[in-house]
Amino acid sequence: MSKVYRNQPVTRLELEKLLALAMAEEDDFFSCQRNDHLIAPYRDRLLCIALCQGAALQYADCGYGVADFDIHFFYAQNPAKRRLSRAVPRIIADVGSFDSIPVDFVRTVVPHATPSSETGVIVGQLHAFLRETPTRNAVHLAQKAVVGLSPAALFGEVLWPLL
Repeated sequence: MSKVYRNQPVTRLELEKLLALAMAEEDDFFSCQRNDHLIAPYRDRLLCIALCQGAALQYADCGYGVADFDIHFFYAQNPAKRRLSRAVPRIIADVGSFDSIPVDFVRTVVPHATPSSETGVIVGQLHAFLRETPTRNAVHLAQKAVVGLSPAALFGEVLWPLL
């Protein structure tokens, strides 16, 4: 089955809805019922949340349509537990002007990163990860775009590619 692309703009309205969905997913992911074993090693290591791939290109006005929304949670790698779940939960949601569209939630571990609340440090670590492409996921992400959702100072900022 081929993907159906919706050629319509991705705006701040869609980003706001995606951020709300992402925050709910983050809370649920670290709930005792779902992943209690990951709370201690990763709950406080979130660097940023971002819209990635084709929908991020669409937001940056250089896309080819939207088949789904890919939300990535970027975490500073914990040396004691180097990996997170590779499961990619998918929901179908209304996202702004996009009715009933798939939204995927992907957790990405950034090697050699350290937790930080400073946006300059976060962006620098994200750029290094995408430039150096130390993982298959980084190679894939570096080919398209990354748009910040959280922290608030990064909301709506095109973080990658470097323009």
